[in-house]
Amino acid sequence: ATWLIIVLFRYAIVQHGAECEIVTVTDTVSDLTVTESPLWERRMDFDGFDNELGTSDGRYIVPNYVHFIKFGQKEFTFPQAVCVLAALKHQRPDKLFFHTDVTRFTGKYWDVLMNTEGFRDVLVVKKRKMPLSVFNQTLRKAWVRYHAGDVARMEILMEDGGIYLDSDSYIVRSLDDFRRYEFTLGWRPGKLMGNQIILCHKDSRFLKLWYESYRNNYQPKSWYYNAGDYPTKSILENLPHLVHRVEKLFGVYGIKRKTYMTTFKDWKDYYALHLLSSRQNGLKSLNSNATYPVNFNEVDR
Repeated sequence: ATWLIIVLFRYAIVQHGAECEIVTVTDTVSDLTVTESPLWERRMDFDGFDNELGTSDGRYIVPNYVHFIKFGQKEFTFPQAVCVLAALKHQRPDKLFFHTDVTRFTGKYWDVLMNTEGFRDVLVVKKRKMPLSVFNQTLRKAWVRYHAGDVARMEILMEDGGIYLDSDSYIVRSLDDFRRYEFTLGWRPGKLMGNQIILCHKDSRFLKLWYESYRNNYQPKSWYYNAGDYPTKSILENLPHLVHRVEKLFGVYGIKRKTYMTTFKDWKDYYALHLLSSRQNGLKSLNSNATYPVNFNEVDR
């Protein structure tokens, strides 16, 4: 399609520049030596890349950077702090970013994080203005923080690549298995893609197309049109090879009832769980009678 060619050409001019060496995927497998910069720091051409198999030699192309976005929030809720600690413990990131527009974080859970062993060693607080528009289209005021987060996560990943997590995405076990792919997300056949847990290289093809799909196409009255509906139906269903799809184990479908209403014995089989904690009440602290592992209805109300 002509618009896809235009998008990719425009991105190449802006991002790569005339002097920047571009590494093809086939180059990365056998031709690069350990003395060269990591593959996630290099410009990559993913034409022909196989997102079913990933890199043929198993080398990582996605940096072990975890990204959280905190716009307009100085304090952390209990579930948010738990999710940060889970990312720290189970992913062991080289860097753990908070992209924020606040001056400083405060509160008891921030104090807990700051006093957790290893947290300060990987912490990067990066100041970032909350987007109020995208391609000269004003974001809807009522949903601005959420739609701004949708836009910011793509811009952040285009800058550095890495692992994006919603503030209530709980990492159960290491996501390193997916750092060999160009772009990984939760996406079950017949469903809309999940954007709550994303791993990608900064030059991934789908990331560029997804971002550019906002151009003259932002729908302010729809919560998930630009973030999931349109990119699924207009891009991924036509070009599924652009991503590595995780149908179940990213925990972005049907987890709410299992997590909060029932005993969820299979939770350890998942890589991650999207807790949807913003839609629950009373998730403040575990009570003294709670057993581990617990479902989140065992909390002080």
